[in-house]
Order: sequence, then structure tokens, then C-alpha cells
Amino acid sequence: MTSSSETFKLFLLRHGQSNLNHENIFCGWIDAKLTEKGENQARNTAKLIQDYCQTNNVTLPQIGYSSRLIRTQQTMDVILEQFNLKGDKHIICGGEKTSSRELAQIPLKLLPSNTITNDKSDINEVSILQTWRLNERHYGSWQGQRKPQILQQYGDEQYMYIRRDFNGRPPKVDLNLEMVQEIDDKGSSTGYEFKEPNRHLKYGLEESNNEPLPCGESLCDVGKRLGPFLDNVVLKIAKDHHLDSSLIVGHGSTVRSALKMLEGISDEEIKGIDIPNGIPLVIELDRASLKFVRRFYLDPESAKINAEKVRKEGFENNP
Repeated sequence: MTSSSETFKLFLLRHGQSNLNHENIFCGWIDAKLTEKGENQARNTAKLIQDYCQTNNVTLPQIGYSSRLIRTQQTMDVILEQFNLKGDKHIICGGEKTSSRELAQIPLKLLPSNTITNDKSDINEVSILQTWRLNERHYGSWQGQRKPQILQQYGDEQYMYIRRDFNGRPPKVDLNLEMVQEIDDKGSSTGYEFKEPNRHLKYGLEESNNEPLPCGESLCDVGKRLGPFLDNVVLKIAKDHHLDSSLIVGHGSTVRSALKMLEGISDEEIKGIDIPNGIPLVIELDRASLKFVRRFYLDPESAKINAEKVRKEGFENNP
């Protein structure tokens, strides 16, 4: 059996509850903010990670990664505050062709090994890399729509196929209607009360690098854009710098996708895995090979209960 000291720990987290999670709305690339409950979940996440690291003599996450969406960034900010750390934030694309050049231009600030708790008088700074490749799955024309209404429109079988099947993909988005326009935006009169931010303004870096920003995705599609980032950034930095641990704050679909790739979960099995908000999942990888060893939640009972609530979204009201 592989010992704790022989494994690299990747803390995987779905952001805390957002105001659209609370309203049972497909969020996707819409920039929803955390609720008070979501902020408390982030604080609890930090405590769970600190307690685990203290008990097992594991270094606190030495680098952090988040999506380009506000709810993951707010979650990361709360966690850093609880860790008594400051984040040195950089936006990167993280694709196959650009990641090495991008990384070479970033003065990475990695938390020193054996940092378990921080002296309040000495605040360390740690790099936080933000990428669109960790964004939530793009829910196409379902974005901004209430889940019970979509369920009623599509029926149980098609609703669950698009939500959970590896290849289930919603209808593509019409960005003229479902994205905030730079000029003459028509607001909610189009039928979409909530819209994703204007891409030319928010994702200018990505567009200038010809990143293939989606208009509707399956989990398979998410894996295709996330895989290069995992391999060429997250695992490369871990290996090159001999890291003990890292933290990814993502979304339900990006956490599922990362877990699928790292563990080698089948297309069929991944349909049965749901990710709760705000409960850290630990992925242990062999230090030498970075091959999967095991995974576990730091609060397994709460994870089980809340994952079941995620599966029933649309069928039942969120608490």
C-alpha cells in the first residue's frame, strides 16, 4: 500500500453554493455569486483541509487553480483568507500549445513545503492560476433556465440524458440573446433573466489566443478542453516543483471530468457520480508516476447526502 508521504494530494472542490444554485437554475457560464451559505461552505472547506493537513503532516495546498467565473474565485478568496494567505492571481489559457510559454512568463509563488498552519504575523503569498478551461460546462440554451421548467419541457429521460450522460449535450446557445451585449442589450425582454457576461469584454485574452470557447457542451466536450490543462499545467507544475499538494476550485462538471480522467472512470460509471457544493475531495496520486492511488471526501457523510440532492435537482426544490 502506498504511504501518505509517497503521494501527491490534489484537493478538488466544487465552489460553494451560488445564488443560481439556490434558485435551481442552470448556471453554466453565467457569473453567479456565492450566497451566504456558499461563503460558509468555503470556510468549512478551509477548516477541513487545515485539519486534514495538520493530522496527516501534509503541506497546505502550495498552488491554487480556479475557473474564470466569479463563484469559484470568491470560494478561493474565502479559503485563502482562512489559510491566512494572499493570492497572486494570473489568468492563463492553459492549452496544449500555449501552456509552456505561459508558465515561463509567470513568476510562480509556491507555498513552502511543510506549511501546515500559518503564523498570523507572517502572511505568505501563493499563485492562483485562473483559466476558462476550469469553467463550468456550458449548458447552451439551458443556461439561465429553471431546472423544473426544462424537466417539464424535455421529459425525465431526455433531461437526465443531457444532464448526466457522458455525451449528452444541450441545444447550442444563441449568444445574441443569451449573452450580455456591449451595445443595446435588451435585458430580460428576450426571456433570459440571467445571461453570461459579454465574451469580448470578459474573455478578451482567450479570444486573442483563438481559444475554442463553447456554445453548448457535453461532459465529453468538457474533458477535451480540460485535459490539456490538467496535464500541461496542474500535473506538470506538481512534478517539476515536487509539490506535496494543490487545490482546484471548479464546478460540478469540471470536477467530474477531472475525476474521470485522473481515476480512469468509464463513460458509463461517470453518469452515477454527482458532486456536492463545498465539500473537498482528495485525490492521491503516486509521486513518481502521478498515477491514481485513491480518492476520498473529507466529510464523506455530508458528501453522500448532498450529492443525492444534486442528482434530484429539477425534481425537487433546493433547500
